[in-house]
Amino acid sequence: MRRLLLPPLASLIIGATAAPPPPPKMPAAKPVAKPQPTTSRPKPVPMPTGVPVAQQFARIDGLFARWNRPTTPGCALEVMEAGMPVTIRGYGSTDLEHVQPIHGDTQFEAGSVSKQFTAAAILLLAEEGKLSLDDDVRKYVPELPARDEPILIRHLLNHTSGLRDWGSVAELAGWPRGTAAYTMDDALAIIARQKQLNFAPGSEYSYSNSGYTLAALIVSRVSGMSFPRYTAERIFKPLGMGRTGWRDDFRRVIPGRAVAYSARGVLYEQDMPFESAYGNGGLITTVGDLSRWSEALMSGRIGRNVAADLQVRGILNDGVPIQYARGVFITRFAGLPEISHSGSTAGYRAWLALYPTRKISVALLCSTSDANAPDLGRAVASIVLGPTPAPPRPADVGVPTTAGQVAGLYLNAHDQPLTIVDDKGRLRIAGGGALFPLSTDRFRMGDDSELTLSAPGEFSITTPDGRTRFRRIPPITGMAIADYAGRYTSEEVGATYRVIAGEGELRLRLENRPQIELRARPVGADLFEARGAMVRFRRNPAGKIEGLALSISRAFDVRFARID
Repeated sequence: MRRLLLPPLASLIIGATAAPPPPPKMPAAKPVAKPQPTTSRPKPVPMPTGVPVAQQFARIDGLFARWNRPTTPGCALEVMEAGMPVTIRGYGSTDLEHVQPIHGDTQFEAGSVSKQFTAAAILLLAEEGKLSLDDDVRKYVPELPARDEPILIRHLLNHTSGLRDWGSVAELAGWPRGTAAYTMDDALAIIARQKQLNFAPGSEYSYSNSGYTLAALIVSRVSGMSFPRYTAERIFKPLGMGRTGWRDDFRRVIPGRAVAYSARGVLYEQDMPFESAYGNGGLITTVGDLSRWSEALMSGRIGRNVAADLQVRGILNDGVPIQYARGVFITRFAGLPEISHSGSTAGYRAWLALYPTRKISVALLCSTSDANAPDLGRAVASIVLGPTPAPPRPADVGVPTTAGQVAGLYLNAHDQPLTIVDDKGRLRIAGGGALFPLSTDRFRMGDDSELTLSAPGEFSITTPDGRTRFRRIPPITGMAIADYAGRYTSEEVGATYRVIAGEGELRLRLENRPQIELRARPVGADLFEARGAMVRFRRNPAGKIEGLALSISRAFDVRFARID
């Protein structure tokens, strides 16, 4: 059985199906892995900023003070400059049941930092002439549905494929990641069931783990080796990354690995990634090995041109470049170019950033969900890089706005919601930051995004990844809640929901899991909202409700047909 401990309401939607697909079988346990020797590291060199070393170390240690004790999980950190370690630090314990200190050779799971290694494997095969980034993915994965507009391999690498995230679809089926022991076969089966895409390939950017799960599968099928073996022979061994591999069997024992935890108030509970799918994540590594990888990227020692090819940003069909390249984001921080990626899997958190003009990298691996790895990693970078000029930003003009006329719930074309809040006459994004007025119809969002009012009840948000239009949801003009009651099923999800009419709300209950349900409140005509999920009911030409569509992050417009 695939069923594991299921935290109550741990996900947006949790439940089972009326006729669920066969649950993944738990893989047989493998022999205990032999401990690997610790690879020797050069002695740290002085900090590059000229600030006293002790002062810099004290500032860095202060960032991690809450985890710098044996009773908490924690983090490992390595900062490198010009191929030499500046500092290697460890905080907290690897295992709260058998207290051992975290150090530079402690192994963690790197989450989505893993994606750059999957992308590198694809690029190595492309250099060998064994595939092309412009190949149709179905050439190697014929299990996928045929489409008028093919998904190309390069679409997988920069998240422009339109593929729904397989974990988000699994969540709609009632088994979000972390509650089932998913394998590569399970992930492929979910992806292959999706008849519709989030959008046409290449037309938009939307982060999706499905692309990198398929990329790992393509590497295996093209190379004739398992994905873990190919990456070991072509990447890890040549670069001396002796303590890096993949979680292709979550039951494998890895001595000394940091156990992952989630914070629950003042206590911690184990939160491990019990699945054997990889490519999108699943890299087990150390900060030392990530630093070796970083040095190889900055010196171009991967294949003939893989390091440069990883940094090629995606370009949408309309010619707009995006920040995501191939397994890494290409951005700026503290006025400097930054090549980076964060990671989050179960309770693990990770951050790897390179500052190539300064030949500095920051590798951070943590075993606790309350560690914000990007914020911590950039705080370390700020200390190491020293004073840098603040990025230019438009001046806030303080133009008064009629906040009440702008505030409200808005949707984009994919039913992804955004709420603008009137906060005592100032506008802000619900769950986000403030909107700073630049003119009567333009607002700054952060350092690199703008919101522009285009018409009454409409605005667009421009980010480095393109422009998205939003429209306010029209007010409700009467609604017969009872009309929506019924059963709705989806082959793509493999689930059936029973919709129950209540007092001013609907309850969406996955069949066979009546104890867990999704409560949805009406927000517009045939439109309901439930903790960030949008439920839109569809009518036939005669006006009769014939189905519904669920939209959540990374899985848009997932259709369910009404069956009674």
